[in-house]
Amino acid sequence: MEKVNHQKIIISTLLKVLLMIVVIIILNSWPNIRQSFSGNIPPLNYWLNHSFKISNIILILGFGGYFYYKDLTDQKQLIEKSKNTNQY
Repeated sequence: MEKVNHQKIIISTLLKVLLMIVVIIILNSWPNIRQSFSGNIPPLNYWLNHSFKISNIILILGFGGYFYYKDLTDQKQLIEKSKNTNQY
């Protein structure tokens, strides 16, 4: 009997969440990034204050939960499908 590989799901979810964090930071800091191309570099705490707002943290946690749940249900469906295929 096959079991759900939680370690693989957790690693996959963490990678997706990290990618999402990078995208959110880039999108929220794009004006600062454009300023830095011309030599006007704002302090790091200014960048972080604009990127890590409570709404962004809720968004990251929500999507992290969704990614975990989606991967878990997909893997359970694959296991169920393989069980049904092996029975016939």
